[in-house]
Amino acid sequence: MKLYFSPGACSLAPMILAEWTGMSLGLERVDTRDPSPEFLDKNPLGAVPALELDNGVVRNQVDAILQYQCALAPDAGLDGAGNTDDQFEIHRWSAFLTGDFHPPFGVWFNPKRFTSDHGEESLAAIKQATAERIARVAAILDEQVGESGHVALGRRTFLDAYAFAMVRWIKNLQGGFTPYPHLDEFMQAMKGDDGVQRALSSERN
Repeated sequence: MKLYFSPGACSLAPMILAEWTGMSLGLERVDTRDPSPEFLDKNPLGAVPALELDNGVVRNQVDAILQYQCALAPDAGLDGAGNTDDQFEIHRWSAFLTGDFHPPFGVWFNPKRFTSDHGEESLAAIKQATAERIARVAAILDEQVGESGHVALGRRTFLDAYAFAMVRWIKNLQGGFTPYPHLDEFMQAMKGDDGVQRALSSERN
């Protein structure tokens, strides 16, 4: 299988999961600012990650890719399979990361994509409103992680990899991790993980 990725993007999450499960992935870097026609044929949105299977089928959307990886490596126990309540919590927090946590960062990093008024004042207002939204969702995630050091079930799941890939973006905002001590501890612990370190190295190289 081949994973299409971009440094700094949420495509880091399936790279971490591959390390945790011992899954072999080929890697191909994508410039999401100017994706090639070949990549657009695989994913018309030009977004990463995209996972190309050995039979040529391409699968998109990071949360779906992560759960697909878990299904391929059930013995790793990185999802909530086998317990209805655990599955609910996994799906709940996966939906939160996908639908609530990720979107405002897209606006914050690229405000021009969301308005026809590219004046400095307009863009600054968009970023300010978006930063306030990020603060709300980050506070919720900080409380959820709490003392457990994990996003769900009080143990390592694919959600930890998913969150790590995006929570690192908080450092770009005013105040950084200061308002989110649990997320700060979570990030430090994840950075100390050998699999995370290997994934970060692959992302840089």
